Amino acid sequence: MMRAILIGIVTLSVIGPTHWAQAQRPAPTPSSWKEFKPKKLAPIDRSSVSGEGPQPVIIIAELGCDENTYSEFAKRHAERFTTHTVVLPGSVPGSAAPPLDRGQILDPEWLVNAADAIREYAGQHKIEKPIVIGQGAGGMVAYMLAIRDPDFARGYAIINTLPAPSIGGPGRIPLPEQRSAQVDKLERNTILSMTQSTWANRAQSLLPLQTTDPKRVESMLPMIAAAPISAVRRYSLEPLYLDLREDLNDTQSPILIYATLPSWVRENDRAMLIAAFRNAGYNHPNVRVELVDGARSWFILDEPERFDTPMLTFFGFQPRPEPAKSDAPAEAEKK
Repeated sequence: MMRAILIGIVTLSVIGPTHWAQAQRPAPTPSSWKEFKPKKLAPIDRSSVSGEGPQPVIIIAELGCDENTYSEFAKRHAERFTTHTVVLPGSVPGSAAPPLDRGQILDPEWLVNAADAIREYAGQHKIEKPIVIGQGAGGMVAYMLAIRDPDFARGYAIINTLPAPSIGGPGRIPLPEQRSAQVDKLERNTILSMTQSTWANRAQSLLPLQTTDPKRVESMLPMIAAAPISAVRRYSLEPLYLDLREDLNDTQSPILIYATLPSWVRENDRAMLIAAFRNAGYNHPNVRVELVDGARSWFILDEPERFDTPMLTFFGFQPRPEPAKSDAPAEAEKK
């Protein structure tokens, strides 16, 4: 359950046999992330733009989510923000990007490519100093974006993603030399053996736990269940081997990290979640962790008071969202 909360519903942990020889390729050292070059840039798949506000916002969607997933957030802030929701390369059926079929090896090429694709998109749309919101897998891309280009964003809001996953005990972050072996032992074989049907079954069983709105589940389930299994494996494996805490020291952009704590999570898992977020190296003055009690992790952006208020306050806006233009006459009549 731990992994499901940290990065959406992508990586539930099941212990199984491993093949350590498959994971020998090392990831770049912290000092080399900025110089790392993917073989060829795969652009983002799709995007949507909503609102006419002066502050640009880029939402990096979670695995399997399309460009309309966060439309309610964009509508709430139509006068404050111009919101760009982007779909990451290879993450939805019919993707224009190459299949993520290299997820069976330890290779950060896709993650770096995804961060570069966000920068490419921003350049094409003349977006300057956006607020970047990343959820789950999108949150890991946001961390990499902050590392690759420290001056890119006004700041980041990251939902249920740690720059280094806790493995082993409550809040325990293993040393880099321990990480790959422990990840292999706990996660790797299960992820590699996952099929499209097992992923669809997992999404069907877990998604209803993430929201109290049956219509939301009905609309989202087909899209999430259909996310290509190659993308699921790649998204699931890649962040497990990375420890980006030290790299984030070089970025001065403020970072707000949300950790949702659903009421149905067991006490042991709950304690582990709290410890992991508090003890994951967030001791920098530009980083704040927001623990959100009783929230449904997948659809936290659908809760204005619990998501919007901390974010707006953190970035220096008035906490109360401005109404969209289409709602302004109705609001005036109420007053």
